[in-house]
Amino acid sequence: MQWGRFITGCLIGCCVTGTAWAQQPKAYRHLLRVYEDNDNINIRGVGTDQGYTNGSRIDYFFIKDKPSRFFLDRIMPKAGDSSLNTWGWGLMQVIMTPKNIIKRIPDKNDFPYAGALFATHTLHSTNSIKKYNIQTEFMFGVMGPPSLAKQTQRTAHRIVRIVQPGGWDYQLKTDPLLNMSVAGEKELVHINNSIEFIGGAQGFAGTALNGASLYSLIRIGRMTPYFDGYGSQFATPKGTRQRKQFYFILRPSVEWVLYNALIDGGVFNHSHEPVPGQPNDPNNDEPKKDPMVRKRFVAKLDYGMALSLGRVCLSFTQTTMTPMVKGTDIQEVGNVSVFLAW
Repeated sequence: MQWGRFITGCLIGCCVTGTAWAQQPKAYRHLLRVYEDNDNINIRGVGTDQGYTNGSRIDYFFIKDKPSRFFLDRIMPKAGDSSLNTWGWGLMQVIMTPKNIIKRIPDKNDFPYAGALFATHTLHSTNSIKKYNIQTEFMFGVMGPPSLAKQTQRTAHRIVRIVQPGGWDYQLKTDPLLNMSVAGEKELVHINNSIEFIGGAQGFAGTALNGASLYSLIRIGRMTPYFDGYGSQFATPKGTRQRKQFYFILRPSVEWVLYNALIDGGVFNHSHEPVPGQPNDPNNDEPKKDPMVRKRFVAKLDYGMALSLGRVCLSFTQTTMTPMVKGTDIQEVGNVSVFLAW
């Protein structure tokens, strides 16, 4: 009789355990992100059209069921055998303009008119046990007139009825863009599930951007652990105890930029000066201006918040950075991102 009760209890326990296991929520395996960078998205209400003025991007992220055979995927570093790998493909357009967009011939010591259009292939590989991740991105694209930056900005300014930029005829010339970046992040301190301190470093090389950066990331609020995977930062599946997330982020960083194609010009056409000399005018009493000097070191501060409700997330961040070009002002760029998971 006792053996019968024991066996019956074991069977019931197995059934209950199996049912509980079957009811464990499955993480979303697909994530769509759409975001907009713009220097007129500004919490202080002081917009400009200077330097990095606009960036529009769309990304599709996914988790694969089987190991990838794609040759680029094989060379991307992974965060160990127990890593959760989130792959992605994206498309982005970037626009740069000088401080004074009214002039038909832009000043040589100011930001140039420049645009880029490129595709990206990414891997976010995270290790939830050892609390670190590796992020890799390949970029393939073009700068110059084929980027359609001129048409995009003029159309946007016409829609919102603001002054048309006058110097796009002197934008930096067409050049191929091929770049790779690798970043690593490691958890330093966490307090419950409400405060996280993370350290990070990034290096980038290619025909678009060469340099490195060091940064820290602080997250405060109600959120899932940062190293549970990229998608979990923005979406939580049904059945999860905590589906709502609301947290603040703070990310100070310092960047060393050896080369920036959208300021210095492309690798193959950088020596071709697109801006003609200013004509001699006896009525022009402005002092002679020196050529543009780009600063090698830039300090940045990103801060903002994210609100996630199940499969949908909305985030806002503001970036404040020291001048990238000597004689220009501190720049502020806002970002609005929308995420949808399934």
